Amino acid sequence: MIKNIKRSVTPQNTKEIRRLNMFLVGLAFPFTFLLLFLFEEILSALFILAIKTACYMLITSNLLVWILKYSAKKFPDNLFKFNCCRYTLSYISGITIYLTLWPIFASLANIPTRLDNYKLLAAFIAISTVLTTIILFLHDFVIFKENKIQTELDYSRLQLRSTQAENLLLKQQIHPHFLFNSLNTLKALYKKDPDLGEVYLLQLADFLRSAVSLNNSHAATLEQELEICKNYLNMQKIRFNDALEWNLQIENPEMLKGYIPAFSLQPLLENAIKHNIFTKEMPLKILIEQRDCYITVFNVINLRNAGETSTKSGLSNLAERYLLWSGEEIIVKNDGISFSVSIKIMSHENRNY
Repeated sequence: MIKNIKRSVTPQNTKEIRRLNMFLVGLAFPFTFLLLFLFEEILSALFILAIKTACYMLITSNLLVWILKYSAKKFPDNLFKFNCCRYTLSYISGITIYLTLWPIFASLANIPTRLDNYKLLAAFIAISTVLTTIILFLHDFVIFKENKIQTELDYSRLQLRSTQAENLLLKQQIHPHFLFNSLNTLKALYKKDPDLGEVYLLQLADFLRSAVSLNNSHAATLEQELEICKNYLNMQKIRFNDALEWNLQIENPEMLKGYIPAFSLQPLLENAIKHNIFTKEMPLKILIEQRDCYITVFNVINLRNAGETSTKSGLSNLAERYLLWSGEEIIVKNDGISFSVSIKIMSHENRNY
């Protein structure tokens, strides 16, 4: 039984099914010939009837692949309608093909071709139904096997990406550049305003504490992610003052209980600060907005002309992690004036298929 239409009907899966079809066709001829040999004595008739079975398997099995793809395209998001369409068309096609081929090959084998005998007609319908069921079962088995292999591969890749993300976070926490900026900011603040320096230090401690608490998690609630973001942005606001403006807008507080990949928002904020020029006169404006079932990080664009060039590895890492975890894709928009990344908020933590 196919449970995930989009992941099941793929070019790779249909390719494997067609390979199975060729195996079935090759098996049909000798199996039918041997079976009929036990009941018939005319070898020429046996040979023709065996060819008929092979032709039936060839036409039907490949037609069922087309029906599978057609049903998936017509009902990509409705499993019930997909199954109804697929199985109805498959059985009608299987019976029709069998009843069409029988008179042709029966005539070649000098066997009576009349189908007005209801018992004989019922027998042919039963045989074609059984054969179609076998083909459908084997097709579903191939899909199940391929999906299992793909799921295991995706899970391994997800673990790898999550481990990379955890290592990236740890590097960020102890990265000399990050610590250098933080300590320099603290030093300057304590000379100028000790109270503000203490606030900055508390924000840094909260940021590290929150980040470490999620270090072994694939997913986090939106509320947990936003806490990390607020700590990080508060630190940057103290550092850059009026050159940085940020705002958080939550349309529906219930969505704070939803899930997104761990450490998915803060790197987007860091990239915005890292790759844009901003001053008091031209501040960097960052907006974190929850609307409907999406959380979006938005910033104005004023890219640096020199300095470190972005490899976009962080964004591609997030896109792949999110796809493997949720089966969805992040939405990236860049019109040259603003840049935004939207992530769909999921209702369950263990989202990975």
